[in-house]
Amino acid sequence: MNDATTTGVAADRPGVLELIRSRLEGESDDYVLSLTLEGGGMRGVVSGAMLIALRDLGITRVFDAMYGTSSGSINLAYFAAGSGWDALSVYYDHLPRGFVNPAYLLHRPRLNMAYVFEGVMRTEVPLDTRALAESDVDVRLALSNVDTLKPETVRVQEVAEDIHRYLMAGSWLPILAGRPYMLNGRRYLDGGLLWPDPLYPALADGSTHVLMINTAPEGTSTEANWATAFVLHRTLNRWAPGLGNATLDARALWEADKGRLRTNETVDVRGTAVLRLRPPAGTHKVRRLTLDRADLLDGARVGYQTVFQAFGRPLDGAYFSVTGRHPLQ
Repeated sequence: MNDATTTGVAADRPGVLELIRSRLEGESDDYVLSLTLEGGGMRGVVSGAMLIALRDLGITRVFDAMYGTSSGSINLAYFAAGSGWDALSVYYDHLPRGFVNPAYLLHRPRLNMAYVFEGVMRTEVPLDTRALAESDVDVRLALSNVDTLKPETVRVQEVAEDIHRYLMAGSWLPILAGRPYMLNGRRYLDGGLLWPDPLYPALADGSTHVLMINTAPEGTSTEANWATAFVLHRTLNRWAPGLGNATLDARALWEADKGRLRTNETVDVRGTAVLRLRPPAGTHKVRRLTLDRADLLDGARVGYQTVFQAFGRPLDGAYFSVTGRHPLQ
């Protein structure tokens, strides 16, 4: 495992990789180490593969908590329930068939959320809710509460019986999925709206160290163009006065914090040691609504390889597997 450079981290505090190494060697400490997986729609195929790579390296067992937004939450829920490559197949074998409604059906939302959460995740690739409830992996998903204008987190084990609705609420993209989703009498939207990255709930819960999983290749912008941002701001404020403004404030904070982050380098973010992992520039073409199976498989390959390379471990196989077998075959 390679050491990463540390910037601004207190001299008496280990870097993220150093802490991971010490825990893998069985050493105890008083730190709080968290893993975060961002959303990004179909880019969840990238973070899902990165999570599997961490599992294959034996690293997932060292984290005290795991946080996800949107598709990152879906990946973590499947992981906590014991799934792996079968869950990743959701993205390239199932979602391309029904997740995105045809553009000409303007009277419908662009995204068919029921197909994902009531169809695929219940019948085609079932999320084992019993295994999830009994899991000892502390997974927390983020949601944006429209009525309070505040972000929330919920521990997935505590809502396992109703997890599909919670995951849907936390993945409900404004406009694309329609009006806010109703859950327990309150309206919710995608957790990434008010917490643009799951780094924020990890910080709010007192994490001392965070390993961030981001999915867009280095140098790729995931920001909406000015026209889309303008429409979104006005729509959110119409749904709940102040929601659009709160979203802009959250994005501004994220833009400032992103400026301090460095790929493969531990940096200090308001007193927390943070290491950001993301694919190298130009390595995949997966975007929020990508449906091309070849591009999705390529994004999974890139995500898996990115983690192995970050931890200094060679890949024996051409694509994913350390045994030389392509796990998607």
